[in-house]
Amino acid sequence: MLVSVCLPTFDGRQYIEEAIDSVLAQTYSEVELLISDDRSNDETFAIVQRRAADNNKIIFWQNEHRLGLFGNYNACLKRATGQLIKPFAQDDLLDTRAVERMVAVFQENASVVLACAGRDSSDLYKARAQDNVEETLPPGRVDGKKALLQCLGSYRNLIGEPVAVMFNAKFKDLLFDENYQSLGDLDYWLRILEHGDLFNIAEPLVTFRQHSESKTMALMKNMDWVLDFYRLSKQYERYLKELGISRDEYCMRFTELAGTLIDELVKAGKLQIDSLDGYREVAYYSMRRSAQLAYKSREYDSVTASTSWRITEPLRFIMRQLGRNS
Repeated sequence: MLVSVCLPTFDGRQYIEEAIDSVLAQTYSEVELLISDDRSNDETFAIVQRRAADNNKIIFWQNEHRLGLFGNYNACLKRATGQLIKPFAQDDLLDTRAVERMVAVFQENASVVLACAGRDSSDLYKARAQDNVEETLPPGRVDGKKALLQCLGSYRNLIGEPVAVMFNAKFKDLLFDENYQSLGDLDYWLRILEHGDLFNIAEPLVTFRQHSESKTMALMKNMDWVLDFYRLSKQYERYLKELGISRDEYCMRFTELAGTLIDELVKAGKLQIDSLDGYREVAYYSMRRSAQLAYKSREYDSVTASTSWRITEPLRFIMRQLGRNS
């Protein structure tokens, strides 16, 4: 089975050669590497040209105009000829066995439409899930709808970034929704899972590198990524109803979780507002404030729900009565 590795690039000179090397070093040999450069401002495209001259597995081009992240992924998908699609990213890395292990999943499981692998990194999005929803997917084959509901209910992309995923090429025409800023990958995975099962390889087979120049951090600074969850809640409202969550509740809870994440990044010195303008600056402070208020609310709720608070309620009642009668 031919695997199409889709690698969109943009200003990635610092990482692109290592990314290419990790694809060419795969133990599985039936691979085509599609590299779509989104009109980089640095030497990325020249590096790709040089590497392609030495290896006929590399198919490359430069877009006529800039497409953006998900548009650039779609440019790769439209040229892919493999039976399986392996999305990739310029600043990520694959274990040498990653493609081989993921191909085997599809060869051995006819119902699986999408596979994901463990990531050797820390999650950037450390949102706390609702108490009754697990934060990780079980290993092995998972019912597609169950995985979909678990992602929505935990407010997280439990499946993983593009580097962690492989899917059946018959779904390549679904394409990434280019209206999303950040959650276009999660939305794509969920649409694929409406057609079959997920297989979760728990073993870490990919490395998701986080750094100040990454697309993820750029989106955090932009703030527009917050709107993705409101779009997601509308698109998957029918599944939220199955979880017993209204759109309003979903968006409010997400606002709290996003605010907590932003607050953590600010305190760690990873996110500043130097380049924010107008409404983005207002959004930035509003999200931080929502997290602080939510945290205070949780503190208050934990006190009033405690055993000691309930036991001492009669004493507080007596004290209030004495106060009124004095």
